[in-house]
Amino acid sequence: MRDSALKRTLVGAYFSAVEVGHAVAGMVHAPAYGRVVETYDDYWRHRAPGGLQPRFEIIEAGVARGSSVLDVGCGDGAMLEFLRTAKDVKAVGIDISAEAVSRARRRGVDARVQTLGDLRLAGTTFDHVVMSEVVEHVADAERFVLDAWALARHSLWLTFPNIAYFPHRLRLLSGKFPVQWVVFPGEHLRFWSVPDFAAWLASLSVPALDVIASNGLTVARLHRVWPNLFGNQMVVRCDR
Repeated sequence: MRDSALKRTLVGAYFSAVEVGHAVAGMVHAPAYGRVVETYDDYWRHRAPGGLQPRFEIIEAGVARGSSVLDVGCGDGAMLEFLRTAKDVKAVGIDISAEAVSRARRRGVDARVQTLGDLRLAGTTFDHVVMSEVVEHVADAERFVLDAWALARHSLWLTFPNIAYFPHRLRLLSGKFPVQWVVFPGEHLRFWSVPDFAAWLASLSVPALDVIASNGLTVARLHRVWPNLFGNQMVVRCDR
């Protein structure tokens, strides 16, 4: 049985109030610094298992049933497991971390320790290529995006955390840098707002068809109405 509209509204209002509370607290509280990890395998040993995320459903809506999907930086395979169940896709995941690939394989995902460059040299292509929570972690994000675009027959999906999300603006207003890390500060190397990301893709001649906020301040759908201020995680669809 589906939840009533009133229940969904109340739940959304509650989590939005929590989000505002965290944003205000972030203006005065020092960020939590975790143990510095030296390798990407160590990073994944510190990460909790991935679960269903709102961005998965946005991507799933644009992926055809039975199509081939490459997940670049697949991590522990949570998204590919979801897409395989929802759309029976021919799923392949690649990652540079043997620890992440091992976790993904335990979910039944076809995951490999491999790079985008390897696939591009081999001339391999896929209907859809996804890079979720990847571009902000790499210094040469331009090369990553262009390699992924070359492998996509129909669409490339990118996600990135919006540095212009209102909690980050409040931290800057209080003289502090935005907090976007999970394990330690060095995990994010690149930062974009929504218009900056669109302009960056345009400079690479990669067309951004849609930019959708998957989460953020969701009360009254503010994350969709004003994504650059109230959207946190952004999902970008680039079609051939």
